[in-house]
Amino acid sequence: MAKYGLETARCRLRPPRPDDLDEWASKLFADPDVMRYMPKRVMTPRENAERALRSSDQSWSTRNHGGWAILDQSDGQIIGRCGLEYLEATDEVELGYGLARAVWGKGIATEVVRACVRFGFESASLKTIVAVVVPENIASWRVLEHVGFVFEKTAVYYDLDVIYYSIIAEQFQYGDSFYRARLLDE
Repeated sequence: MAKYGLETARCRLRPPRPDDLDEWASKLFADPDVMRYMPKRVMTPRENAERALRSSDQSWSTRNHGGWAILDQSDGQIIGRCGLEYLEATDEVELGYGLARAVWGKGIATEVVRACVRFGFESASLKTIVAVVVPENIASWRVLEHVGFVFEKTAVYYDLDVIYYSIIAEQFQYGDSFYRARLLDE
């Protein structure tokens, strides 16, 4: 399947590569604040990064969506990861994301989430996208609600009690923020 890159005003999103693993491990998976609300896995930060890369590769190879490394447009540094992959034990496409602590509170999450959702509806032809977040992660559920996700229910996924959100294509407000999706050469 084809892979896509995305651009926003401040970020570039591209499918992850093996040389991203060290930065993902140190900036995301080794940071207890970043991992506070994520599923607890008995693995090293490097193993977590490798698992995320495998999951993204598998998704891109079988579907028209997957995961991305998030890079700062100004300096090319990796600042996070995001993606559209299947929610655990379902056929629903889940939006997931994580950002390095250094970029928290700057609107990057909203910008990236909006781009992922737009890609899902415009380029991947999805009808619905879901997201799950632990109730204590107030910043994350505020981002989801700001983009247009609506509360559906409470549930258990990834062995966590979560709030389950969804958004349908007809409800998504595209807005006027800069966005570009492009097919990448393989």
